[in-house]
Amino acid sequence: MTEIELNGKMNQQQKIVSLQNSVGDYNHLRNSLLPSILKNLMENQHQEYPQNLFEFGRTFEQDKSTETGIKEANHLGLVVCHEKADFTKIRQIVDALLLSLGIEAAVKESENVSFVDGRIGEISVKNVKIGIIGEIHPAVLDKWEITVPVVAAEIDVERLWELVKEN
Repeated sequence: MTEIELNGKMNQQQKIVSLQNSVGDYNHLRNSLLPSILKNLMENQHQEYPQNLFEFGRTFEQDKSTETGIKEANHLGLVVCHEKADFTKIRQIVDALLLSLGIEAAVKESENVSFVDGRIGEISVKNVKIGIIGEIHPAVLDKWEITVPVVAAEIDVERLWELVKEN
């Protein structure tokens, strides 16, 4: 993906992993699945609502403690997009998913500029952060040219799996 999609359109200023000698527009590894899902929503606005999407894929972040200096992780991204999408709807989906795995999660209010203040939470299990959940900020939706409310969650599946195995 491009730096504009990963940071600019998400109101973020995170360090992202750039590709050396890349050929083409996609010159960065994604640090989150949400930008690619929002891009998909933007490109499919001609389709009927509601649009509920998920993606399972790799994310990458700089981490000096690894041999390569890059930490890779499998993530699950979920979005619900329709006129009445709200925090409660995405929370119900995440709770159902986790309960089906025998995991009980807590959501603690947090901050992230891609989400609406007061409607963003950190998902944790046994005090281990496994993801985020919330309502996408209208400024972010404007940058993606999305005119319908979107709620989203992103879960680090590898951390979640470790916790499932402990249960």
